[in-house]
Amino acid sequence: MPKRESEEWFWQVGGDLQKLGDELSPGRPRVAHRKSWEPRVDLYEEPTCFVLRAELAGARAEAIELTYVAERNAVLLKGDRPEQQGESRNRVGVYQLEILYGEFEREIPLPDVPIDPSAIRAQYKNGFLVLLIPKRERSSLSGPLKIESE
Repeated sequence: MPKRESEEWFWQVGGDLQKLGDELSPGRPRVAHRKSWEPRVDLYEEPTCFVLRAELAGARAEAIELTYVAERNAVLLKGDRPEQQGESRNRVGVYQLEILYGEFEREIPLPDVPIDPSAIRAQYKNGFLVLLIPKRERSSLSGPLKIESE
């Protein structure tokens, strides 16, 4: 495994272990490790495309930024989910806070399959962002190749 892939794997596993630890011990207070949070996502394959679903309830569509990162074959998802103004003015106690607000960012690596980035389509509805990422067909043409000579 090349060094870059092993480093990415290490950080991915570390992040997954952190999330698992957070889920197993929800009673302890969480300390923010960075200024943004990561939305939960599903990535699955259909015959002609990959489907990426991100849970972004409360974010406005115009506050979501999507980028295809060709050098890593990944989708970068960034944006902001603002806390609702006025909800906290009459609080006299807090017993549970699990919903994260503010800036979010997540890079989702795609499987090593040719895709067509120019044909990616995104729709935001009912708090879910859904991307359809079409696969690009590999050439199945075979036959003799021309050799040019001077």
